[in-house]
Amino acid sequence: MFGLGGKKKKSQDLVTMDEVPLDGKAVLVRVDFNVAVGENNKVDEDEDYRIEMAMSTIEELQRRRCKVILMTHLGRPSAGEGDFSLGPIHRRLEDLIKEDVRLIDQLTGDTVKAAIDGMEKGSVAMLPNLRADERETAGSDKLAGELADLGDAYVNEAFSVSHRDHTSMSKVPRLMTACAGRRTVEEYEVLSKLKKEPERPYVAIVSGAKVHTKVNLLRKLVKQVDSLCVGGVLANMFLANQGKAPRESFTYEDMQVAKELWEEAGDKIVVPRDLVIGSLDGSATGREVVSVDTALSSAVGVWDVGPVTVKEFLDISRQAKTIMWNGPIGMFEVPAYSEGTRSLAFGLAELESFKVVGGGETVHVLEMYKLRKKFDHVSVGGGAMVAFLEGSPMPGLTPIRKKEESNA
Repeated sequence: MFGLGGKKKKSQDLVTMDEVPLDGKAVLVRVDFNVAVGENNKVDEDEDYRIEMAMSTIEELQRRRCKVILMTHLGRPSAGEGDFSLGPIHRRLEDLIKEDVRLIDQLTGDTVKAAIDGMEKGSVAMLPNLRADERETAGSDKLAGELADLGDAYVNEAFSVSHRDHTSMSKVPRLMTACAGRRTVEEYEVLSKLKKEPERPYVAIVSGAKVHTKVNLLRKLVKQVDSLCVGGVLANMFLANQGKAPRESFTYEDMQVAKELWEEAGDKIVVPRDLVIGSLDGSATGREVVSVDTALSSAVGVWDVGPVTVKEFLDISRQAKTIMWNGPIGMFEVPAYSEGTRSLAFGLAELESFKVVGGGETVHVLEMYKLRKKFDHVSVGGGAMVAFLEGSPMPGLTPIRKKEESNA
């Protein structure tokens, strides 16, 4: 059994697998197996977390003698060339389940229906890449009907794409008996508590390479947290607002955001005291730790935070009862600029606070350093976690709410 997702957990808001008739049914399970596939055409072992976290629901449905039909997407086939077949995903899934999984070569139609009818109860099959059909991202009622015709019930075990208003997420569950998978319930409950009633002091550590993806989250967090530590480009934005980094690296809108947030909650926002600058040639050439009081010629060449900053983030976190971390605080994939994120990860791992981590790259960091089990909740969602915490719509959760009008 994998992770905490196997635990039965009640939910006041979501319909769970204990509340709908599933035993012996043909169950469509929307999963998110959109994980990294390496150059050897195998799933990266440090990036199969989403597959592992869906296993508890899959295994339970097998025990309940269901025909388990998995639906997932992989990549963005409409965006360009590439191999978006589910072969590597399928092979990794079989390794985890330790039995054959049928990979069906069509998405809908009589042939698919016949294949499902012929499945043994307790067996697992996988439909081809949902996004190979352009109607998936278009929210097609017709595709929804075709997919719903394949099964008796629907389970959402794809919290990480529940912020997407796509056919398989928001349309299909309206056409059949539907509920949340074990991991989806856990994500919802943990993140709801984080948003509504975290145990205090509550510290958030947020970083990212794109300002616009985190602005609404920052606006929400400054009202909720006791301290907000920022890294990456977000930190550079605040430093630029203070005249410690060139404003030219940011848009007028970015600078307005930094100004507004600092005026509203500057006493809560913790910016870096030292930074790591240099080139991006993969070596330590030109790498230098500088104080933020040193005039930076460009914010573009800032790739990590320095040791003084990491120590301050950890000192603040030691006082916390709840910690939320979203986003590596430096360009960790380049060895010369990985130390800040590595030191932060190991430091947080030793704290006894309730620790929630989210974001694909952040999860990858924990997997890379074998630290995942040191954190209380590691979210399968990156964008979905951010959307949920900032209060944005979650179209994939709406059809499986006990009261659709309730607010996430």
